[in-house]
Amino acid sequence: MKIRNRSLFYTVGSVAVTAGLLLSLATSPIPSVHATEVAIENYPSLAITKSEVTIQGYLIAPLNSSGTAFDATNKTNLALGASMDTAAADTIPIQLKEPLRSQFNLVDHPELVGKLVRITGTSDTYMKRAGIKPATAIEIVDSSSTNVQPPTSENTATKPSDLVSTPIATVRSGAQGTEYTVSGKIISLVNGWGGNGFYLQGSDGAGIYIYPGAALGYQLGDTVQLTGTLGEYKGELQLTTVSNHKAISENFNTPITETNIAQLATQAQATLVSLKNLTVGDIQSDSYQNSTFTVTDSEGQTVDVRLDSRTGIKTADLLNHINKGDKINLTAILSTYNGKIQLKPFDLSHFEVVEKATTETAPGKTETVTVGHIQGASHQSPLTNQSVILKNVVVTYVTSANNFYVQDVTPDGDVKTSDGINIFTDKLKTNVKVGDLVTIAGRVEEYLGKGYTERGETDLTITQIRATEVTVDGTAPVPSPIVLGLDRTIPADIIDNDGLAQFDPEQDALDFWESVEGMVVAVDDAKILGPLKNKEIYVTPATSQLPLNNVGGVNLRPEGNNTNIIPLLLKNGKQIVKSGDYFTGRIAGPVTYSYTNYKVYVDDSTLPTLHEGATKPETTTIIPNDDKLTIASYNIENFSADSKSTSDAKVQRIAKSFVSDLHSPDIIGLIEVQDNNGATNDGTTDASKSAERLIAAIQAAGGPTYTYVDIAPENNKDGGQEGSNIRVGFLYNSKRVSLSDKPIGTATQAVAWENGELNLSLGRIDPTNPTWAAVRKTLAAEFVFKGEKVVVLANHLNSKRGDNGLYGKIQPVSFKSEEKRHILAQIIADFTKAGLTQNPNANIVMLGDFNDYEFTKTIEILETGGMANLVSRHDASDRFSYFYNGNNQSLDNMLVSTNLLEHYAFDMVHVNSAFMEEHGRASDHDPLLVQLDVTKAQEPTQPEPSDKQTDDSGTVNNSDDNGTTNNNKPTNLSTSNQTAVNADDRSGATDKGQTTVTPTAKNSQKKILPKTGEETSFVLITIGLVILSACLVKKQKES
Repeated sequence: MKIRNRSLFYTVGSVAVTAGLLLSLATSPIPSVHATEVAIENYPSLAITKSEVTIQGYLIAPLNSSGTAFDATNKTNLALGASMDTAAADTIPIQLKEPLRSQFNLVDHPELVGKLVRITGTSDTYMKRAGIKPATAIEIVDSSSTNVQPPTSENTATKPSDLVSTPIATVRSGAQGTEYTVSGKIISLVNGWGGNGFYLQGSDGAGIYIYPGAALGYQLGDTVQLTGTLGEYKGELQLTTVSNHKAISENFNTPITETNIAQLATQAQATLVSLKNLTVGDIQSDSYQNSTFTVTDSEGQTVDVRLDSRTGIKTADLLNHINKGDKINLTAILSTYNGKIQLKPFDLSHFEVVEKATTETAPGKTETVTVGHIQGASHQSPLTNQSVILKNVVVTYVTSANNFYVQDVTPDGDVKTSDGINIFTDKLKTNVKVGDLVTIAGRVEEYLGKGYTERGETDLTITQIRATEVTVDGTAPVPSPIVLGLDRTIPADIIDNDGLAQFDPEQDALDFWESVEGMVVAVDDAKILGPLKNKEIYVTPATSQLPLNNVGGVNLRPEGNNTNIIPLLLKNGKQIVKSGDYFTGRIAGPVTYSYTNYKVYVDDSTLPTLHEGATKPETTTIIPNDDKLTIASYNIENFSADSKSTSDAKVQRIAKSFVSDLHSPDIIGLIEVQDNNGATNDGTTDASKSAERLIAAIQAAGGPTYTYVDIAPENNKDGGQEGSNIRVGFLYNSKRVSLSDKPIGTATQAVAWENGELNLSLGRIDPTNPTWAAVRKTLAAEFVFKGEKVVVLANHLNSKRGDNGLYGKIQPVSFKSEEKRHILAQIIADFTKAGLTQNPNANIVMLGDFNDYEFTKTIEILETGGMANLVSRHDASDRFSYFYNGNNQSLDNMLVSTNLLEHYAFDMVHVNSAFMEEHGRASDHDPLLVQLDVTKAQEPTQPEPSDKQTDDSGTVNNSDDNGTTNNNKPTNLSTSNQTAVNADDRSGATDKGQTTVTPTAKNSQKKILPKTGEETSFVLITIGLVILSACLVKKQKES
């Protein structure tokens, strides 16, 4: 596809009219367009022409987003049929856009169902068959035609005889994203786990979880038939987006399978099982009163049990029925959670007590104990679920009306046992304040703090007392805090080295923090590492030996963990801070735990003086050069045309970044572009309006008129926020570069290499490979710059969701999300390797959010495809684009084919990650920028190891071959000859500092050879044509 209009804006399947074109249309006659009449019976077999057509048929019902069933809630799609008996899958899918959507959607206008209509629109593939996308006109032919009620969730337009159930066992082995109809008996509570979900078991004995979202009106024991889309959540298969359902009278035999723990892996998932003679472990609770514990059988086998409070049973109810050490028979749903077997009971009758624990403490108060006795030298209290009396403790911090911290006035002197503890009063009325000396009576609990949905599987617990009585005995001084870095030192580098087998606070940071859980600790003269978020500020003490990067933060390291990073959890959290700011004075508070991390509670009113550091948003050191190509990578964080989710201020800030901070790159790889209406889940996938909004803002900021290209994903197939259809795309300045004159691929069409070039101008890499499920597909674009083809790959690999937290209970930490990224990286590496095999001089640039760091296996795999990562070669003190949990890190990377290694300048421009919105932050990622001299690229060279920038002491070595040292922020500028960096070269180094690579004499001579005769002839002919053209114009004006 050749682009002739430099201000043209387009996406696949959409065209935006420019201001110039609108003016032209306003002043010129508009030609009439005659749509082709097509009989509806012939339409399904019609070749897609993307021309205007008109078809006549009956409005049957709203259609779901996949076109396989009717959906009484969908306002975007219509089902058109030759008769009202047409099955959903045989109808013509019609896409409605405004204003027709408001006028003709069958949800708001049920009176239109059964009307005979003529619909005009664009013939196009829609829902994987011939459809109208979109409709441009609808005419009611016969207002007296059959008028039937539209389908509802209780009464669908699909006849019962049309629905054929698939055995659930077959569904469980089917392809995710496929719609299935199943029948079975509901064997669980409805909404016992939220989302109005339930477990369904079929006649074949197989079961599956149903997650409809909206209530369907059924209950335990009902037999139903329903249609839904197969997916999974945390490893458990489920059917979602239920489109058709009805009660049926069929009988289903759903026996409860008697088994043991060792055989659970062989039993049918999502069915009821029964196990006997199990010993109950520690029962833990969270803020929602969900209960989690393990049970152990006589063979020593264990399995996790989770009782959701949405079943109506809270932890307090369960503890009145069973306790640690009890022997029980258990009935539960057999489930999977993150690859681990889990049992899910939903009624107290599922816990049959066989024998009460002989060590059970009788209800009531025990002898008085100390906090150290309760805490113990471990991550779990030895007195869990026992009643205690606690005396001579002083209130150190009040979290809320029913939650506060206390600490022993007289410590026990054991560094392994904490002297502080959390007190939860529930509905007990108290009015304690810091400094009150109190006596506490209550029960010891291991409590799950705030966290992600899976925190029961991943997080450590907080030891607390659920108080039944609180007495204020007087006042007392709050004990002096443990000053971190002075009184006690956090173990360096190591979070855990023994899988929690031993409790050794002197070796493991995880055990260190547990040994001070609930105690007051302090940080002196704290250095702030990054922006405040969720009321948290990450700091290091002044005594920390961690090296700071260019903005005053700490980089994630491959060789060890940054254990001296301390999270402060503020009560109010209204501070405006950034990397490099600092406090002078002492910050103190008790240690707590949430979201898989230890934190220090801090009352904002006690904070010392805050000072602003020197860190400022950067401007790239790379200066535009007419003869060199600039390419940026920018994750613009869920950007859409919807102003409710993407504010005007954010749009303006991002536009300013492109123009002022990056000097208007020739090509910009955009990451996280959402469809036009953002998270609205109505089947919209087009992002043209989202891009238009950004392009207009760039123009307003003084930038060029960019052209946007992408390939819209299939609806809800690429992961990210439901309904947002997140994708990668490109902006490019058509006055500088062009897209190659080739076809553009579709969402499912794979791009390939042919004779060292792409067969498409824009295409996705192996998009139907199942590994890409729920992931943004890599997009390859072939651009032309000064006669040279440059292939740019935009990437956004799967997120780190599913990885375990560093300070969680799963040790050693597992990073499950890496497995998928490694497979995807290999797919991409195979693609670049194929291109470089055909054409070793191919210019390839790979950019985007890889959700992995420069030192990981993911990047190593990508480099096996003939690519070299520029981030790995960048100055270590400047090597980051993201801030998370106190660490600066590089989730964004940029790689080039090795033939470009001597012809680039590279910069990581820190305008976002170190800052808050109050400082001008536009996204959570920093942009990356490379400048390439593609006209002088030579044969590929073997890339040097990235660690050559660092000497044995870990100091960054910025010396060139002559021994000269550059400034503090190298930008890895590689030159084509020794005179490339001088006062007249627009790509030269600035005061930000750039690394200069001086080529060998051989290379220098090769790169300054005179032009060939053929090139000279071309230049002379071009000059002659320009002169001739000028003369003709002059003559025309004179005449």
